[in-house]
Amino acid sequence: MTCVVVALPVRTISGVQMRIKSLVDADYVELRLDYMNSLPQVEELAESIKEFKRKTIVTIRDINEGGVNYIKEEEKANFYKILYDYGLIYDVEVRFLKKFRVPYEDMIVSLHYFNSLPTYDEVREAFTPFSSKSLVKLAVVGTGKYKQLLTRVLEDFPNSAVMPMKVNPIERIAFSILGSKLLYAHSGEETAQGQMYYKDAKNILSYFDINCEKVIGSRQ
Repeated sequence: MTCVVVALPVRTISGVQMRIKSLVDADYVELRLDYMNSLPQVEELAESIKEFKRKTIVTIRDINEGGVNYIKEEEKANFYKILYDYGLIYDVEVRFLKKFRVPYEDMIVSLHYFNSLPTYDEVREAFTPFSSKSLVKLAVVGTGKYKQLLTRVLEDFPNSAVMPMKVNPIERIAFSILGSKLLYAHSGEETAQGQMYYKDAKNILSYFDINCEKVIGSRQ
């Protein structure tokens, strides 16, 4: 089962509620707050998305893993801790969790490689401490034996999502068929190369009778 996540670049909190509401057919909506120059007030964000908290993922992507603007790590850590108290879902990098004690239970714990391909042992070592309590997500550039790497991650980590970047978007469909729990897509503006338009992704998955089951956010 695969859930389609629509990644939204957020440059201002104004209008976020309406943007999410317009994506009624999306399984999840990811708010990429690293597109902002500074983080909003947590309370303002929580209030604006409270109607959609079961389908919203908040992400402050590190610039070393594809983020747009630099956000101070201490601010990011505090932001995530408060989001957790509000019962909201977020995506946090493995590398960040090694530096800051941020709750990760029932969240997305991720790794991104844009310029090189990691070894399987490197990925396994990174994911193992978190895989029993979170969904682990791996995104890698489509080079070398990336297909073998992503397939092995799916085999060894049942609650995982994998995605190639800078390749034909249809490959993400292929990994959904193989068991990837999440498929990231766009609604008009890509946040990573390799995303397809989310309605197209939903239509293709429907041909294979692949539907979404809740894979994150059970604390809500």
